[in-house]
Amino acid sequence: MNARFLCLSCVQPIEDGEPTYPDVSGTLCQVCAPTYSMLLDENEACGFVNLDDESPMSAEQRRALYDAHISAGDKPNDSMATVD
Repeated sequence: MNARFLCLSCVQPIEDGEPTYPDVSGTLCQVCAPTYSMLLDENEACGFVNLDDESPMSAEQRRALYDAHISAGDKPNDSMATVD
């Protein structure tokens, strides 16, 4: 496997096929990515933005992402990193 990126937070290489989380400033690895529970934490809320225009995600947008994740049978503390 070859590293595609370095994690914006921990600066460890992220290999092809590993889950990642997009940030406006770079890419986060699965360990450094936010969890779904952070979507509802008002102290973390300012960190969630729409990547297309960098506007803050609304409470309703964050709640919808969280609810969809939980409805699928997943856990609040799951990483938001995904495989492209």
